Amino acid sequence: MPIYLIRFICILTIVFCCKFAFAGNVVVLIYHKIGDPRTPSTNVSVEKFKHQMKYLKTHNYQIIHLKKLVSLLENHKTLPENGVVITIDDGYKSVYTNAFPILRAYRYPFTVFLPTEAIEKGYPAYMSWNEIGTMRNWGADFQSHSNAHHHMAFIPSNMNEKTYRKWIRNDLQKSIDIFQNRLGYKPGIFAIPYGEYNKILIEEALKIGFKTLLTQDPGAVDENTPLDLIPREPILGKSWSTMSHFKKVLNHINLPVTKHFPDIGILKNRISIIGARLKYPDNYKNIRIYVSETGWHKAKLDKEGQVYIKNNYKLKRKINRIGVAAYDKNTGEEAVNFWMIIRK
Repeated sequence: MPIYLIRFICILTIVFCCKFAFAGNVVVLIYHKIGDPRTPSTNVSVEKFKHQMKYLKTHNYQIIHLKKLVSLLENHKTLPENGVVITIDDGYKSVYTNAFPILRAYRYPFTVFLPTEAIEKGYPAYMSWNEIGTMRNWGADFQSHSNAHHHMAFIPSNMNEKTYRKWIRNDLQKSIDIFQNRLGYKPGIFAIPYGEYNKILIEEALKIGFKTLLTQDPGAVDENTPLDLIPREPILGKSWSTMSHFKKVLNHINLPVTKHFPDIGILKNRISIIGARLKYPDNYKNIRIYVSETGWHKAKLDKEGQVYIKNNYKLKRKINRIGVAAYDKNTGEEAVNFWMIIRK
């Protein structure tokens, strides 16, 4: 074979691998209570949970460990197609009594995020350390959900930035200390309480040793997803626990963006433009922008790949989630990217 042809084939191979090596998308699911109707807004019935776990099995979804997802992202490895990670926040008693037997029967890996103060004080709504130990012996993973489960994205009125940072560090260190005392290891993954975050909270969590942070923003994970802002799809309540919603979120793919405006976290000024810069703007159509307070809007796309809407409305909510959604021109799949802003 002529040398020029060999070189041409090598170039094509490199281009092909670069384009498709990281084609997979992984959806991270988040549950709270299973079979506890006393708090319907955070609950999923046992019947629905069983149905959802069976659906994952019968439709050949790859249920992977959260730690494996983190490792794949860290090492720039290929993500699985139809990948799903199962996480459960808060460590409620129903996780042990209702969810665990079902997950064990399917041999699904899963991670539970513990607010350590509630577990340590033995609150009856939460699992005990003995129950956690039983689940851990089977193979369940446990990570941090802070210590006191505060709304950590809001700077308390009696604090300046220095004392606020110290307050965050103290709470997270208490959680780490309890993990090391009770379970013998330092947690490396932090699920942010209530999914509420700002840049200061992210910075302090990374400084204290967490390498992965999970939100409650909708969306999927691909090679473009930063480890400090892993989105999760909440499955809970009346509308978001239905099978139609469950199937919809499983089909989400990530919309790669290189810049958010406004940026994540605390707003410093009134915003006149809302949007993001797409990494691959030519790949998408029917682009829309979502603001919690005002709903969906048709977006404009400029020559620099920025999609945006003009905002003449003074946002009043303390928290707004901003989202960009678009359809892949080749596959027709809906891609999404969400982030959070907080009004002072």
